[in-house]
Amino acid sequence: MLLLERANELLAENKLKEAEFMFKAVLKEVPENGPALFGLGRIAMRLEQYDNAIYFLKRACNHLPKMLEPLFALADAFLAVNSAIDAKTVLEYTLSIAKHNAQAHYYLGQFYLNHGFIEQAKDTFESGLECPKGPVSAFMLFELAQLGDKAQLPGYIDQLKALANEYDNKRLAIVIEYAIANCHHRLDDHKTAFIHFKAANELQYSLCHFKTQDMKPFIESIKAVCDKNFFQAPHDKVSATFTPVFILGLPRTGSTLLEQMLIQHEKIDSLGENTAISNKVVQFLSKRVEAPFPKCLQRLSTSVLDYGREIYTNEIRNARIDAPYVINKLPANFQSIGVINKLFPDARFIHVKREFMANAWSVFSNYFEQDEPYFCNAQDYKLYAEMENDLMAHFGLYLSRQIHTVNYEDLLIDPQKVIKGTLNFLDQHYTPECLNYYKGKRLVHTLSKAQVRKPLTKAPLESWKKYKKDFEALMTPLTPS
Repeated sequence: MLLLERANELLAENKLKEAEFMFKAVLKEVPENGPALFGLGRIAMRLEQYDNAIYFLKRACNHLPKMLEPLFALADAFLAVNSAIDAKTVLEYTLSIAKHNAQAHYYLGQFYLNHGFIEQAKDTFESGLECPKGPVSAFMLFELAQLGDKAQLPGYIDQLKALANEYDNKRLAIVIEYAIANCHHRLDDHKTAFIHFKAANELQYSLCHFKTQDMKPFIESIKAVCDKNFFQAPHDKVSATFTPVFILGLPRTGSTLLEQMLIQHEKIDSLGENTAISNKVVQFLSKRVEAPFPKCLQRLSTSVLDYGREIYTNEIRNARIDAPYVINKLPANFQSIGVINKLFPDARFIHVKREFMANAWSVFSNYFEQDEPYFCNAQDYKLYAEMENDLMAHFGLYLSRQIHTVNYEDLLIDPQKVIKGTLNFLDQHYTPECLNYYKGKRLVHTLSKAQVRKPLTKAPLESWKKYKKDFEALMTPLTPS
């Protein structure tokens, strides 16, 4: 048992090789030790060795029949290899053996929601509220504030306030404030809704460890490195079986909607909001040439670039994608256009844009899990948007033929025209299935996961105006007296 305890300590410290050695040592003594098998499954997940993870987690579940965590982990492993049916089976089984566990309801409800089974998600969250209350109840209420029947909203507000009084946790308080705000918004009490949206943003802003202003030197350094000479330098010859497509720009500009429309085309698939470029490729390049990003881009050899390409290509292999065009819709990839162009000279970039005040309100009124200042402060977001616009204009000077702009308003007003133009940019013919995107059950993790399951509506063009006066006042910087 001491060996198992030490293995778990090493895993908690992210010392994966040492932890793996310890877990395997336990299995030598007891080949069917459930906790050791679970430990090896978690290590395989962190290493993105999903087939190994599934193997160990299946065995762990067999030997830990009363534990839910291995089942949740197994469902995540199946999702990682795009096996939604297996994940659904695991989560439905989990709920069948843990009907009074709110966590089991939440996991299954999230699965239904992410895959477009909206009514099943709503029913599952509602059932979860009948379980003993806990922090996860606030997250189910957060979803129900947007999905539930209007008549239920006052009751949700009461439950949320009770949870706020019970738990002294800032993260939970943020979620509760957003949920209460959404309830009041749907009840057309916009004054009260604004108060709670503002409180949620202020709470989250207090958790941020930097200010958006601090990003300015970084943005300027990207422009300095990725200059005319950078883009005119000869490219490596790249032989790839796919063309990378990056939908990028500001958050809440319709990237998920556009992605869901495009992937209805038989030759287009998506990695979703994949962070491999910034979190894996850039980190590798920086470490290999011993220079921070973006300066590392000035010292890249062909062999280093080849390995960087392999890192990204592995993401596509792991996701079991074989389409000739593969989308990555992480908005913040606009900061990485230079390195993407070096890795994949034929990459295409789709820049999504939206009327600023409507966009800023959508960011302000939605909960982003990451504690980034531009997500939770209106003036910080305005600065972030200015930097994004400046950087995209800079890249447009050198890559105009590889950048295609889509305006969210145009997409809502004349979707067929916009999709035709975008598919033409990708050298593909238009297919009518693209406009039936809302009937699909593909995994959607983003904040728009419920909205993209509905036909197009022009409501987003006007909804922010209910808050126009209060939001414009918040957007205006205070002047010293």
